[in-house]
Amino acid sequence: MNFKQYDDGKEGRFFVILGNEMEAGWIQYKWLDNGNLLANGTRVYEEFKDQKLGIPLFNRLVEFAEERKTKIYPLCPFVVKTFARHPELKHLLADDYLQEQEITTNSKIRLD
Repeated sequence: MNFKQYDDGKEGRFFVILGNEMEAGWIQYKWLDNGNLLANGTRVYEEFKDQKLGIPLFNRLVEFAEERKTKIYPLCPFVVKTFARHPELKHLLADDYLQEQEITTNSKIRLD
């Protein structure tokens, strides 16, 4: 498994590529004006769903954010849930996202 990246400076995607050079899914993001990433979609193609490729895609996005020394604002439900399951990654969540979660009384996830 490897990854290919598309990024035009406004938005981008990481594609997961399997051994036979077959694209199996993607995770997408947009660059926000403050330099953070808005994670706004993840898709694993139907024929590959049993291979649990969402986590490697999420991990690649996390690595990218760490490489760029930026943070992630999760909008995609999968990314939100995965961050909620990994509180050790809270430092990568965008400050404005954390503030919104703090003031929202009926928040669906808790990170602390």
